[in-house]
Amino acid sequence: MQGPSAHIDFETRSATDLTKSGVYRYAEDPTTWPWGFRWRIGNTGPMEEWRPGYPDPVRLLEHVAAGRRVGCHNAAFERTIWNWVIVARMCPHWPSMTIAQQDCTMSRAAAIAHPQKLETLMVALGAAQQKDMDGHRLMMKMAKPRRFNEDGTITWWDAPEDIDRNMEYCGQDVVVESMADEMLPPLTESERAVWEYDQVINERGINVDTFRVERAAQLVEYSKKQNDKVMRDITDRAVPKCSNDKKIVAWLNGRGIECTSLAKGEIDDVKFLAETAMDETAMQAIKLRQAAWKTSTAKYRAMQKCVSSDGRIRGTLNYHGAGPGRWAGRLIQPQNLPRVDPDDEELQQRVAFLNDMLGDPSYSPRDMYDMIVAVHGPLEPLDLLSKSLRSMIEAPEGKKFVGGDFSNIEGRGNAWLAGEQWKLDAFQAYDDGTGPDLYKLAYARSFNVPIEEVGKGQKRQIGKVQELALGYQGGIGAYLTMGGNYGVDPFALSKPVYDATNAQQWDVTARKYHAPGANRHGLFEREWTALQVLVDNWRAANPAIVQSWWNYQDAAIAAVAAPGNVVYPDHTRRVSYYSDGRCLWCVLPSGRMLCYASPQLVEERVEYYHAASGETRTRLKRKVTFWGVDSRTRQWAKSSLYGGLQCENIVQATARDIMVDAMFRVEQYGYPVVLTVHDELLTEVDMFSNYHNEHHFADIMAQKSSVYDGLPVSVGAWEDKRYVK
Repeated sequence: MQGPSAHIDFETRSATDLTKSGVYRYAEDPTTWPWGFRWRIGNTGPMEEWRPGYPDPVRLLEHVAAGRRVGCHNAAFERTIWNWVIVARMCPHWPSMTIAQQDCTMSRAAAIAHPQKLETLMVALGAAQQKDMDGHRLMMKMAKPRRFNEDGTITWWDAPEDIDRNMEYCGQDVVVESMADEMLPPLTESERAVWEYDQVINERGINVDTFRVERAAQLVEYSKKQNDKVMRDITDRAVPKCSNDKKIVAWLNGRGIECTSLAKGEIDDVKFLAETAMDETAMQAIKLRQAAWKTSTAKYRAMQKCVSSDGRIRGTLNYHGAGPGRWAGRLIQPQNLPRVDPDDEELQQRVAFLNDMLGDPSYSPRDMYDMIVAVHGPLEPLDLLSKSLRSMIEAPEGKKFVGGDFSNIEGRGNAWLAGEQWKLDAFQAYDDGTGPDLYKLAYARSFNVPIEEVGKGQKRQIGKVQELALGYQGGIGAYLTMGGNYGVDPFALSKPVYDATNAQQWDVTARKYHAPGANRHGLFEREWTALQVLVDNWRAANPAIVQSWWNYQDAAIAAVAAPGNVVYPDHTRRVSYYSDGRCLWCVLPSGRMLCYASPQLVEERVEYYHAASGETRTRLKRKVTFWGVDSRTRQWAKSSLYGGLQCENIVQATARDIMVDAMFRVEQYGYPVVLTVHDELLTEVDMFSNYHNEHHFADIMAQKSSVYDGLPVSVGAWEDKRYVK
């Protein structure tokens, strides 16, 4: 595709909410209509405009028909409106726009860890032209109906002067998108292929069981109303709804359970006080409040808002949505769908039972609720509905799912990159069937006990949370967060850790509890000490990984201090750092690079606890700061780079690159990918194909490039009619 790119931007209106429906459901809605678009060829070419009723934009149509490059910000939107609305319903003689001919500045920004929102991106780039935010407010108003009329018609915000102003805003978007095109580096050839593949997967979409989704949504609403009734009954009508925190707090205080808040960070303490008081009624009220937090059950209605007429949800993946290059979720957020532990057969049976009832129209929501509550109590329906969300994704008639995921790829990758050889050997032995479960081994090494003493119970769970939480320089906070996901209670944990720890280590660790700033999580001394012992023991058992954190940090500091020099961490040549003065680049084993914008080397004075003297002292510390998208606020902000964060980025990016290779491989073997979640692939194939099966899929997925020699890779694969893994 030679010559300059065409740049194009649409403005549209619809009765459908784009943020909830996604562009594909939005585009097929009959109320969706374009106000028009502005476009130009080249970054400085004359600005032109098309609106419904205007003559054909001949130069642009020739450009598109010839397969020349078309630049957009969020290319899927422009392509889908062009193909599904303009060509399909208005101008069938116009040529279709293809994925291959598009260029997406949003994706190029994401690939170098810059903001995806255009207005934030232009600020981050320090561009001379910025997005027209006054025009943006008008556009948002004109994108929605002014009112719905009694006769079924819609009145729009269509004053001529507003339409003109909206198109001026559209033209400014073309200007700033053109400038972004000049300022952003292009995707590499390999990443360009990944982006195109991402667009293909998003257009394929995933099929959902719309009948069961509607039935489940009805059961959610009924269950919430019933829980509110239970709350009113047990509180003698003092609390009308499970979501009324103020009245629950007042009611609990009236029962002698002191609390000021039921926020997620504090409700565990309130529950502990209720348990101590042996107040079963208060415990039930607290659990009902926690059940009301289950926002996952709202995904049933979310599914209905974004499902297309053919029963598929499209556009669920956000290319490079996470910094290291992994996909983030959109719309129903498939990355956040609750999992059912494959070892929990009893829970799997309950989920299957609920699915059977949802599929049988003879059961009303009341029938289903009563049957579940009769056996498991009023908290069970919402919990079970949450666990059943995955199974709403169903292969269409005549098809089946074949899926697989990489087993503990981050733990393996971290050990491989750090050179933690004992752990690599252990992973390989486990894969070969000659070695123990790695979570059991983690506990055994941490506490220097024989592996035979670690069963499937609490000791293995302690080892599992250690492995998942502590590999990236995480401490007590990371353990608490991960432990909460796996039901590990720090209070219950303290006794088994105390029993397994020698007295000297326990006493030395307990003294640190009183150091300034040590207990940032409001724990009792015994709880804090137990968790700190777990952190210390894991680090002692993984010295190469711990050392890698400092080596990554030192390499980044050295690279920023000497722009133009390639710096390798002391422990490996598989990763390197390089600063060009504007960005710090981390080169991964695959050759792909991670970007840290505007790096600076700074010195700061930090406090630390000197164990021998029991004093708090200070020292100078050098570190690298950079600009990036804050993972919580999603704003462009300055952050500090440290070894654990670098380790996490490198390991997760490497896991992503391994998975991307697998995506292309399975596609070549006839497994069309319809979804990727973390380290997992979901494909849709013919139901009665003997060639396409879980064993074949696992073999293909587990193949790896010679770049990753020495890294043991294992894949767990499955096939089913529903997404149940």
